[in-house]
Amino acid sequence: MGSVMNDDVYYKLSRVLDTLPNGFPSTEGGVEIKLLKKIFTLEQADLFCDMRLTFETVEEIAKRTGRSLEGLEDRLISMWKMGQLFMIKLGEPRFFKMLPWVFGIYEFQLGRIDREFAELNDEYGPVYAKQFFSKTPQLMQVLPIEEKITLQQEALPYEKVSTIIENGQSFLVNECICKKERGLLDNP
Repeated sequence: MGSVMNDDVYYKLSRVLDTLPNGFPSTEGGVEIKLLKKIFTLEQADLFCDMRLTFETVEEIAKRTGRSLEGLEDRLISMWKMGQLFMIKLGEPRFFKMLPWVFGIYEFQLGRIDREFAELNDEYGPVYAKQFFSKTPQLMQVLPIEEKITLQQEALPYEKVSTIIENGQSFLVNECICKKERGLLDNP
């Protein structure tokens, strides 16, 4: 009985993700539920379902959901570190929001991906892709504007480039999760 109730949380999470940009369609075999179980604990899945797609502070989340403030921020930070939520810190307060499957949770699994995850995602990919490319307006398509774009290229000395980089607020270079996944499936 407990397993069925546990699965209910993951099915709820799946339905919530399917309402977000780019969706999260269900499958006959339930591979999407296996993916969610690989990424989320029951408690994390339940908390994710209480989140919104807009940024909120921990206090706002607690007040809106009726959840206890005690330990909530630690749980949210842990979920952010696991690529399950998005977080920004502006001064002292932290702001949290839910992420869609793509572009979001899937890409943030880069540090946790293993062969099992790659195989599950490979099985889920065709179902996900079918709905991803059938929605309108499509996220990834070419829209011809037919206007001339002026090209301004300038060779910069090292000192100017290094100053631009040093003055940047933040940046990250990361592996491509699709490439890493293909490698785990013996098809780099």
